[in-house]
Amino acid sequence: MRTFKIFGATIKLGKDAPTKDISKKATSGDPYTRKRASTVIKKQPQRQVSFQIADIKNALQMAENPISPDRKKLHDIYKYIIKDARLKSQIRDMLLKIKSEPWMLYIDDNPDTELTELYRKRWMNAIIKYIAEKELWGYSVLELDKIEPANNHIGIVNLLPREHISIEKQWVLIDGAVNGSYLPYGDIMWDIDLLEFVDDRNDYGILLECAYNIIWKFYSRTDWSRTSEKWGSPVLSVMVDTTDDKELDDYEARAANFGSDGFIIGQKGDETDILFPGGTRMHDIYLDNIKLCNEEVTILVNGQTATTDQKAFVGSSEVQERKFEDLTLSRLQTIVDDVNEKVIPYLRHKGFQLPDDIRFDYPALVQERARKTARQQEEPHQEPNNKEAEKNQQPDKKPTKDVKEPAKTNQ
Repeated sequence: MRTFKIFGATIKLGKDAPTKDISKKATSGDPYTRKRASTVIKKQPQRQVSFQIADIKNALQMAENPISPDRKKLHDIYKYIIKDARLKSQIRDMLLKIKSEPWMLYIDDNPDTELTELYRKRWMNAIIKYIAEKELWGYSVLELDKIEPANNHIGIVNLLPREHISIEKQWVLIDGAVNGSYLPYGDIMWDIDLLEFVDDRNDYGILLECAYNIIWKFYSRTDWSRTSEKWGSPVLSVMVDTTDDKELDDYEARAANFGSDGFIIGQKGDETDILFPGGTRMHDIYLDNIKLCNEEVTILVNGQTATTDQKAFVGSSEVQERKFEDLTLSRLQTIVDDVNEKVIPYLRHKGFQLPDDIRFDYPALVQERARKTARQQEEPHQEPNNKEAEKNQQPDKKPTKDVKEPAKTNQ
């Protein structure tokens, strides 16, 4: 194992790695010329292949390897399924819902409009977007460059390719392989301008569950196409009275050019029985499976189906929309935590003039917290009267049939 220096940190090279000298340190004076971690990444050719359910299980087994966890195949599967129209639309709705919520910077619990406008820039919105995407992929590692604290500006917010990140070991995988060259960034993250957003290093994101449903859906589409190809066009049956090979070849050529999807050449007297699937809606078995997979993906990403289904009852639609709102508020809270705990301290480290008591938050979240707090205060906790409760629980005592009431006597 050979070692070199990059950005003043040690970089490990595998046995077969090239001995290219990358020991030149980055210059910290000019933000436009300093070397970036992404420049050492060697992007590999991407193969366009189809995946099966067995591939997901194999990729998950590789990712769960306790000694050398490898998520490359898992991310290849994610890139394969992300092209699905339903999944892509659900992710778009999720990100648009987050993007449409305005955020503010607060000082002493008071919104500061002037300070907020200084930081309401494209680069901040890009950071928020990548924080939200960690729910899908499991993590996001960003590289920032062209940083100008005096102008409150960051020129580049770049997402490092997830297949080149070992989130478990905090390595930048130069060749994209866990057994190859890597740059350990855990102790020098801010020095090389990296921001890491991850909640659980063993989390593989909700795209893992989506992958099963989308590949099942691809199966149904393929089987549906095969069935349509086989049974969607008529089969031509020709009975001929000849055994001459030349004449049979001629009949076969004419049958093939007839325009049908299939043909049968037989002798007169032969019995031909063409079997068709029963019923007139043979496609329902595939369509129902596709619909089920779409519903599962919709519920996984946004927690409901009312906003995407054409038929939704008013009552259930309102309930599901509220669930979508609750899920969005939870996502906003995750963004708030990451910005306050990671982004703002990093900006201070880089020289941005931010007050010590500054806080990033969403007005929608502030209002929701205030509403729930007020409701809890209006509902005082009352302990029930135990004696009264026991009295109410005791059944009324009535005399049994074997017990006679004492006779009344005249005095």
